[in-house]
Amino acid sequence: MTIRCLAVSVCAAMPLLAQAVVAPFSTSHQVINFGPIPNIGNYGGTAFVAANPSVLLIAPYGHTNVYAVPVTRDAQNHVNGFAAPIPLATVGGCDGGLAIGSTGVLFATWYGPNRLSQIKPGSGSTDRFDDLGPLGVSSSVGACNFVPAGLPGAGRFKVCGWGGSDFHDLPLTPDGAGTFAPGMVTSSVQLTGGIEGLVYVPAGAPVLGGMLLTCEWGSGIISAYQLDAIGDPLPATRQVVVAGAYYPGGGAVDPVTGDIAFLDGHGSLVVLRTGTPCGPQTGYGVASPGALGTPSISGTGCANLGQTFTLHLGGPQNGIGVLAYGITKIDVPFLNLTILQTVDSTLLSILSPLGTQSIPVGIPNTPSLGNAHLFLQAAYLDASTSSGLSASAGLDVWIR
Repeated sequence: MTIRCLAVSVCAAMPLLAQAVVAPFSTSHQVINFGPIPNIGNYGGTAFVAANPSVLLIAPYGHTNVYAVPVTRDAQNHVNGFAAPIPLATVGGCDGGLAIGSTGVLFATWYGPNRLSQIKPGSGSTDRFDDLGPLGVSSSVGACNFVPAGLPGAGRFKVCGWGGSDFHDLPLTPDGAGTFAPGMVTSSVQLTGGIEGLVYVPAGAPVLGGMLLTCEWGSGIISAYQLDAIGDPLPATRQVVVAGAYYPGGGAVDPVTGDIAFLDGHGSLVVLRTGTPCGPQTGYGVASPGALGTPSISGTGCANLGQTFTLHLGGPQNGIGVLAYGITKIDVPFLNLTILQTVDSTLLSILSPLGTQSIPVGIPNTPSLGNAHLFLQAAYLDASTSSGLSASAGLDVWIR
């Protein structure tokens, strides 16, 4: 029996909470939300210091500090967590832009006043700020970044307004004090979505290499554009990469792995990672046996969006029962049973003469299902127990 999302009803049971990479990028990338960074509480600019890739700089909207956030890494050197943020420098205000120039000067966008702040290496406060409106930047600026080496327009500085999503090329000239004087914009491109993050993907990166990613704060989308000869995006080439994001902002390429770090509207660290490991299927809790034996449940295959995994059920010969599934793990005793998940829906299960059943489960390529958990448990008729049922332990399926 082949079913789609457990007879479809499970799709309705799962909340629209999670962001996910969408096709065709879902075969090469995954998005992971590591949860809120303490005391941040909003989206904002992000930047890695190449000389110290164990620290992520962030400039959260609504704050007047740029923070240094120590990050932890797994055995493959991917970021897998963080420590508490440490104030690094004070600024007038923050937004979705944070970028480090070739001389180490830190550039930050300032929402509202439509300003660009600059902080010199080692400085603890803003060394220069400029009003961008008179220079042709639409109000108010949301994001900024430099075009990296190896891409068209390498070294050029780009800013994008939030309200109108107007993308600008902004020339910078040394001012003799270690900072830079911005000039009149030299090009403008109309984008969409309320841009709060710009990140240029290095040319050698898989699939997205050489493209510009934009955080569309208003639409909850991270999109990709191909570039023209000076590093500006070509609007007609827009492709959605991540959908269902919660007010995304920032965008910084990890110099160690090439992964890309963002902040969302909860102040959570969100990482776009190359590769899509299969969603794990993990047993939990204890089974509730009966005279006819102890039911079992397990899974094989890849629990990823757009793919299929298989549930394997075991129990009494020719057993009749239900497969229960829900979106919340619980541990509730009921007579002889331990109920291990909310029972948001059920599916009839009829075992073979050998007491087995295999159920292929197709997962729709629906962004809202990405990173969601599905909790399952099987129970079968067994007259020897006080409830008339015996039940398996639980199975936690993490959809990636």
